[in-house]
Amino acid sequence: MDGKHNKYPMFKGDNYSWWKHRMEHYVKSTDYECWVIIQKGPLAITVTDSDGNNVVKSEDSYVEVDYRKVEKNSKAIGEQDINRISGCTSTKEIWDTLNLAYEGTSQVKKHRIDLLMQQYEIFNMIKDESINFISSRFSSIVNELKGQGREF
Repeated sequence: MDGKHNKYPMFKGDNYSWWKHRMEHYVKSTDYECWVIIQKGPLAITVTDSDGNNVVKSEDSYVEVDYRKVEKNSKAIGEQDINRISGCTSTKEIWDTLNLAYEGTSQVKKHRIDLLMQQYEIFNMIKDESINFISSRFSSIVNELKGQGREF
C-alpha cells in the first residue's frame, strides 16, 4: 500500500514517545526531504551573486521549484499544541519545542528512563489481571523505553 494515502498520526497530548516515533516514520515515508527540514531547519532559497557569494533569493524572483521547496518548510505543522508552537517559525523549531515539552531536558529523560526501568524490573501480574491487560501494560513500558532510546 502506498504510504502517501495513510493518515498522519495525530498527537493528542499523551503518549508522546509513540507519536514521535510514528510521526518520524510517517514523514520519512511520505516526503524524506521534509524530514530533513524538520531535523536541520528550513530550506533557504539562495542564488549566487556577481561576487560568487550565496545570498538569499528574493521572493519576487522565485520560480516554481523555489515555491515547492518553501512549501516543504510548512508541511509538517499540525493542529495540536497550537499555543505551545504558535511562536515557532519552522517545523524544526516546532519539533524541538515539542521534544523539550514532552521529553524534557537530558536530565529529565534520564530520570524518566530510570523510572521506566524500575517499572520494567519489578513488573509482575496483578491479581485477577487478564493476559491481554498484562501484555498491554508490559508493552507500554517497553515502548516508552524504546521511545526514550533504550533498546532491548
